[in-house]
Parts: sequence; structure tokens; C-alpha cells
Amino acid sequence: MPPVSPTHWARIPAVRVDGLAAGGLVLDLAAGRPVRLVSDHGIAGLAGAGWWAGLLRAWNKTATGPFLALLDCADLPGQVMAALRAGVTDIAFEAGPGTPPGLLERLSSLADAHGARLHDPPVNVVKPCWRRNRDAPLRQYLSQHIDFTVM
Repeated sequence: MPPVSPTHWARIPAVRVDGLAAGGLVLDLAAGRPVRLVSDHGIAGLAGAGWWAGLLRAWNKTATGPFLALLDCADLPGQVMAALRAGVTDIAFEAGPGTPPGLLERLSSLADAHGARLHDPPVNVVKPCWRRNRDAPLRQYLSQHIDFTVM
């Protein structure tokens, strides 16, 4: 399968995941098709970028197709910097009301220098309830809600 160009990732199905098993399940359901694994909004400030970088390494070992693992840093530029230091390559950042002028451009330049990409927070993300639904019910729910035909 040819690689997905960065400009086309916004059209790829996105699923909010909360850890290793959830991401693995989504990658398994994708069955080699491109998919975006998206962290919870602002989780970088709680779980840390190293946690997401570790998940990314593990998912890379088992994925059978292209995927993008997007760490959401909310409006916290310090978390973007931490994510870059941890080796996270795809980072969501949303400028907030207190974001200084020019900060978004500076963060984008730093991301480029690290071989990473800064993204807008994704829209139309499938948000399963990972705590209540595991195994077969979750697999069925995701199979019905991930639309691989939109690519």
C-alpha cells in the first residue's frame, strides 16, 4: 500500500484511544488500511509525552498498515516541547486565548526541525467508551463506526 501523504491524513478515520490495548485493537480492525489513533484532549499534560512515545514504538512493531498516532497537547506549548523531546512525530495543538502572537509559527518550525508535524485538533473522531466496552462488544462497535470508505 502506498504511504499516505500528510495532506490526506485529515480524511483518514480517527479513533480516540486510551492505551496500548485500545490502539492495538483499532490497528487490528484497520487490517492494513490507514487509520489515525488519537489521544484524549490534553492528555500530554497528565500522562506525559514519554508515555505516548512508548505506545507509538509498540504500535509500530505490530501495525500491518500506515497509521498516525496523534498526541493532543491542548493549548499547552510546553507539552508540545516535551513531545518533541520524547520523539513524538505527530502533535495536535490548539492556540488558546492566551497564546502569544507568533507562537504557533515557532512551534511549527521546531516541529519541522525535529522531523515532526503540528496538527490542528482532529474533528469527527470516533470516541468509544473504553472502560465499559472491551473485547467483542467494542470490536463490533468500532467495526460499525470506523468508516474506511471516506479515504
